[in-house]
Amino acid sequence: MVEILYFMPFIGIIAGFLSGLLGIGGGIIIIPALLYLLPIIPQVDNSNVALIAIATSLFTICITAFSSGRSHYKQGNVSWSMAKPVVVAVAISAIIASQIAVMLTTAWLTKIFSILLILLAIQMWRGKHDVTCEKKRVTKTQLVGGGVLTGSLASLAGLGGGAILVPYMTYIGVPIRKAIATAAISGVAVALFGSIGYLLAGWQWTDSVYFWGYVHWPSAFTIMAFSYFAAPWGVKAGQKLQQVQLKKVFAVFMMLVSVKLLLEVFQVW
Repeated sequence: MVEILYFMPFIGIIAGFLSGLLGIGGGIIIIPALLYLLPIIPQVDNSNVALIAIATSLFTICITAFSSGRSHYKQGNVSWSMAKPVVVAVAISAIIASQIAVMLTTAWLTKIFSILLILLAIQMWRGKHDVTCEKKRVTKTQLVGGGVLTGSLASLAGLGGGAILVPYMTYIGVPIRKAIATAAISGVAVALFGSIGYLLAGWQWTDSVYFWGYVHWPSAFTIMAFSYFAAPWGVKAGQKLQQVQLKKVFAVFMMLVSVKLLLEVFQVW
């Protein structure tokens, strides 16, 4: 296990830096890396590696999501009347999705993650979200629907959910600033309740002290520590660089990673 921990600081630094630079969730970087590294551990094999990678990724997102949500709250961007139905829907769907994920094979979980990664890459390539200037009346049903969609997909794929929720909310007419703030608050619910689901579902799957449920906690805490300190570097770099070009380059990288994962899955399949 010591061998795998040598790589975690680098994963944390890269995930944190890109999170600050491009505003993406760390799961996009963390999960592909863990899919390749975790099988080094004796308890991990092809039958459970995707499940452990997703659970560990969600656990690491707890601290970054909380930090982001707190910042938006302090800036007054959070509309609780809008956020509450989304957060409740996200929390319930995230914990249910984590129970469903336990019943899926590594191949299916990898497919879900890879396909979602492709969709996010396309969204990132397109650039800014198109937002109409007209004011639209957003219903509670629409907000709950977005929460269910976000909680389910994010929990299954091990992501924070902002890349799913923000485009959805802007599409139904929510101002971009409120959409981002709501997504930040909801990210806490996705990570927290999704992690709880994976902790409970896998609580006795192994006797190893290095696992909390399906979460490999030494990897998670190492990644969290380094990503927390690397994120401000990304923010500073983003103020000096043109993010449009950077996002397109990273979108291509995401597409290549997802295609490679899909090819490997279908070769096994």
